[in-house]
Amino acid sequence: MHNVLKTIVGGIMMTGFVAIASFIGIKASDDTLIADLNGDGTEEIVTYYQDINPLDNGDIDYSFKMTVNGKKAYEEGGLIERYPEATEENRLHDKLDHLKNINVTVVDVNPEDNTKEIVASYYADVDNILLSMKVFKYNNGKLKVVSEYNPEGAHAYVPTEQNSNKYIKVNVETYTPVFGNIWLTKNYKLTKKGFVEKTNKNGVYTIAPARYEENKLAKYTAAWTFEVFANKNCMVDDSIGMVGEGETYVVKKVIFLEDNEFGPMKAYIKAASGLKGWIFIDNETDETGKLYNEYAVK
Repeated sequence: MHNVLKTIVGGIMMTGFVAIASFIGIKASDDTLIADLNGDGTEEIVTYYQDINPLDNGDIDYSFKMTVNGKKAYEEGGLIERYPEATEENRLHDKLDHLKNINVTVVDVNPEDNTKEIVASYYADVDNILLSMKVFKYNNGKLKVVSEYNPEGAHAYVPTEQNSNKYIKVNVETYTPVFGNIWLTKNYKLTKKGFVEKTNKNGVYTIAPARYEENKLAKYTAAWTFEVFANKNCMVDDSIGMVGEGETYVVKKVIFLEDNEFGPMKAYIKAASGLKGWIFIDNETDETGKLYNEYAVK
């Protein structure tokens, strides 16, 4: 379900543990972390440096390096061209365009072992978009990249609140014909084969706030009166009230009925009147491509 969500499994989920890093590592200062990275019982001191310089022509010159116990353990950098002339595979422009800062933290992506990892998250200067992510393991005095992901075609972020180490939450922007862009919360677990989405047995996805809208759910206005039901079956006998024309409401949960965001869907809403329940939205279109049931949004 949701191809764009499937594409982020490779590495974007790793940062979900950022929110709980205080339980498994110590941030001694803005550029120093203290943690037992290799499980030998001795804490390492990780110091990281970043130098990101926007140039007059729009390019960005950057360098990023980390030391462990005072010795160089990792280094990268280069020129990020804003308008590259040549098409090259894996060029920095495609990965890090608009790079603003690199957030570094200690995480425990696999609580079953006694090691911890370093995660570097690369963010843009536009809406805090996540550009790239790298996960490092420490071995023989070096920090080695063990997972890397460069998102394509979707905005995503890791919410600050996380429930546990076992699963992590990632909020991803997804387009729907009726509600436009909505943000879905997905849960993933790290296994030996990589990140695997937690089984969603009931098909219900929670709506998350947009990253750049101050942590608030989007409000919609009813184009005209529509019915609300007590449960997701949306049967006539389960009707509990109506949302009137012009009334505002927020969407709290959604169900995609045809395994993609373009088919019929159901949504759990809360109206300004306090009425809470499910609505059914049929995304069928006429010969011009206009939605028949555009009633839900004004």
